[in-house]
Amino acid sequence: MNLYLHQAESYTACEKGKNLVISTGTSSGKSLCYQLPMLDSMLKEPCKTALMLFPTKALTNDQLNSLQALIPKKGPCQPKCAVYDGDTPQRERAAIRDQANILLTNPDMLNMGILPHHPLWARFFENLAYVIIDEAHIYRGVFGSHIANLIRRLKRIVDFHGSTPKFILTSATIKNPRALSEVLIEEEVELIAHDGSPQGMKYFMVYNPPLVNEELGVREGLLLSVRKFVSSLYRFQVQTLVFCRTRRLVELLLRDVKNDLQISNGSIRGYRSGYLKTERREIESGLKAGEVKIGIATNALELGVDIGGVDCVLLAGYPGSIASLRQRIGRAGRMFNPSLSIFIASMNPLDQFLAQNAEYLLSRDLEEALLNPNNPLILLEHLQCAAAELPLDNTEYFGKLNPEELKPYLDYLTQLGVLHRKGKRYYFVSDDYPAQHVSLRNTPSNAIALRCMNNGKVEVVGEVDYNSGLWMVHPGAIYIHDGETYRVDELDLTNCLAFLVPCDEDYVTEPVISAEIDVLSVKNTSDHRLYQLNCGEIKVRSQVKGYKRIKWSTKEVLDTTTLDMPETTLESMGVWLVLKDECVELLRKEGLWNSDRNDYGPHWKKIRNEIRARDHYQCQVCGQPESQVEHHVHHKVPFRLFTSLEQANNPENLVTLCKKCHSLVESQIRVRSALSGLKYLMSALSPLLVMSDAGDLASYFDSVAKFADCKPAIIIYDNIPAGIGLSEGIFQRFQELLEKAREVITRCDCSDGCPSCVGPALEGAYGGKFETMELIKYLLETPAHGING
Repeated sequence: MNLYLHQAESYTACEKGKNLVISTGTSSGKSLCYQLPMLDSMLKEPCKTALMLFPTKALTNDQLNSLQALIPKKGPCQPKCAVYDGDTPQRERAAIRDQANILLTNPDMLNMGILPHHPLWARFFENLAYVIIDEAHIYRGVFGSHIANLIRRLKRIVDFHGSTPKFILTSATIKNPRALSEVLIEEEVELIAHDGSPQGMKYFMVYNPPLVNEELGVREGLLLSVRKFVSSLYRFQVQTLVFCRTRRLVELLLRDVKNDLQISNGSIRGYRSGYLKTERREIESGLKAGEVKIGIATNALELGVDIGGVDCVLLAGYPGSIASLRQRIGRAGRMFNPSLSIFIASMNPLDQFLAQNAEYLLSRDLEEALLNPNNPLILLEHLQCAAAELPLDNTEYFGKLNPEELKPYLDYLTQLGVLHRKGKRYYFVSDDYPAQHVSLRNTPSNAIALRCMNNGKVEVVGEVDYNSGLWMVHPGAIYIHDGETYRVDELDLTNCLAFLVPCDEDYVTEPVISAEIDVLSVKNTSDHRLYQLNCGEIKVRSQVKGYKRIKWSTKEVLDTTTLDMPETTLESMGVWLVLKDECVELLRKEGLWNSDRNDYGPHWKKIRNEIRARDHYQCQVCGQPESQVEHHVHHKVPFRLFTSLEQANNPENLVTLCKKCHSLVESQIRVRSALSGLKYLMSALSPLLVMSDAGDLASYFDSVAKFADCKPAIIIYDNIPAGIGLSEGIFQRFQELLEKAREVITRCDCSDGCPSCVGPALEGAYGGKFETMELIKYLLETPAHGING
């Protein structure tokens, strides 16, 4: 057998007894890097076993087929391979435990179905030679933090059964595959990164949609641009895989492309979480066989599921990390065949930054994958599981955590009555298996099932996790699945059911979410003349208050409906910027406010006098009565945002203010515009600094933030309980974030804010582009007084 360089190096490293991680490109033959040493060990000692962990069932089944093709049908040694997951029939499980040499499973099954029952697996664990962890790069964030603790539990069990397996991990090309692997398994790891596989010519193109309104900086919509590409590629019979950032975009694009091409057969398919297993397998097979010409997917198809090689990959917007981008474009082409990948930029500032700096996508250092095995909430869950599997001794380590570091956690669980201490040992009290309550992927076990009545029969459409369900399938929501549109008729949170009805509406829905933030503690502070940057623990209380109906064709807001949904609470880590009074005063003195006089209409004098009389000729902020100078009448929502004089001059939109308070209120609108613009940029550009998935970070701003002593503030926080280090990473690289924000805003050609820089004008405020530019200038020119923490 002829091996590629990285395959030969992997085999040699395994022969020397090293743990290793293979980090090479997509379709580079990484599987053979662990298959060969694993099978070789079993040829030498037929009793040896291996545990193979895959993040998805689809990858597990792919690998089983690959192994079975590699193992000879006849011969003195034929290692037995078996898949052991939730779909494995009960009648087959005992035989697998007794006979399997190679066990293919996923972290969820290891957590719930294997480790808690390790005495039944004594033969397997006593002879364990290798642990294979495939696609290790996805084990970051919450999922990765859980997996690191799962590996700690696994190592306790194999140590108890007397074996010391070696670990082989595979990873996509990220910045720190070795460091990530060493955090996951807490042992030294050798890196194999020289890709020796054959490569065809790969063409990479960046497409920035044209401006349709130069003054407003508005470009052709991402969805429309992608639709044009897909239609052309389909007509030329170029098999194409389209990657979208969200499940909603997958469904919208699928619906529109089918309508554009008048296609009703299975040649154009969507692929995302929420589809039933049978649907996903059917789509995978269709792509591999070439029957599916256009696949439209989320990151669910980013991993190494065998779908063959497509001719073209379209990226509908930046996927969130350079590593993900490269993993996706690696889906195009196989062996020496040429292939094309196209990145289509949205109006998001991050996409625009990358469209203007295309070399950044292929030449820069990759981001680091972050995880935190010692996240307290995650650690406490796995310590309960570990104690249930084997009593914990007060002298033992849990991974690299020493007994002194573990003691507070064990004592806390003892105080709760979860553990019982007897002598040196901590015992799990209940007869229950705690592992069944641990959600490795941060998805509650009570996922919301989506049901629809069709021809008198109830059909299961799909499912969404509980937290996503609060904003995706609230009553009245428009939900799109496989290109079909549904309206949510009822949401039963008690039984985790959502009842849908098919519909053909010309609008979409957008949730209205409120949030309140409290600072629990400050861990780090960077003090500057004009601002203070803090990093610490926060509490976020959020609630879906209602939803907007938005006309699909014009983006017009049709109406807003209120809802009474449960409040959710998150305790996490955040980084927040607080503007000092001096900074606010500088912004006020700059006079960037657009002060062109408005024509308030022929009846303005009469309306103005009526409002002053209604308000008893008193300032409605400070209470000062009129004297020799008449008070001002202020439009709460700025006049220029209205198309109708009647709406703008509605008495409910008018209030009497003294000159001083009027100036203050309008200055606050300017500050709010600067804050909103900077928050918009910071949120969009943060993924360039820290490797985060969509939804890992959230942001909020307020010109009178309660959590900042009523000063103007912007906060970005880990949208994950207890945090995983993203906010800390932003704190350390805040100056770099500001510099990138300045570059984006100065290169944008719009006149007063657009989606490509500071965002469109807010309701109740102007665009804020110039205010934001001035604010960034001041922040970058301000030296630090000191850093604490």
